[in-house]
Amino acid sequence: MPKMGVNPEQTKAPKPVPGGWYDLRLKGLVAKFSKSGKGYNYEAYLNVVNNKAEYNDSFCLFRMNNGFKQAMMSNDFVHGLGFELETDGSFPGDWTVKDAAKDPNAPDFYDGAQYSGPLLGKVMSAELITTVYDGIERNDVKQIRCKVADCATRFPDIRHLTDLIGKKDK
Repeated sequence: MPKMGVNPEQTKAPKPVPGGWYDLRLKGLVAKFSKSGKGYNYEAYLNVVNNKAEYNDSFCLFRMNNGFKQAMMSNDFVHGLGFELETDGSFPGDWTVKDAAKDPNAPDFYDGAQYSGPLLGKVMSAELITTVYDGIERNDVKQIRCKVADCATRFPDIRHLTDLIGKKDK
């Protein structure tokens, strides 16, 4: 009987790219109900593009939440892709929920929702650093360059963050 399984190379954690500025393309965005039960975590799946062949397609996960500082991170994220948050603070575009039969007022209604909209496939410029989580090196987004024209003039109350990492256990 033939053996079936996976390529053993695919079970290894991907090697992070060296710290620096990279172009990152948004491949997907998912909403997950937070462990605290107070909101949602948004996970953006990004890949390095327009770089050396050995770095292109390297994976980077960027996590945001709908809390205060995290909401600022979401704004930086959307501005970095060249868009603005909607006036109600939502991402431009739509979400497809996993279980549409659920009560839309349930706190976890959007758990597992998949984003579809104009942000997908867009490219941002971001500074990546290497951090260690559970003994494994990975890339984290330290800051994102804004692509919104005249952002400082049009949005004088917005200050883009220069350290999206904050405090993390290493």
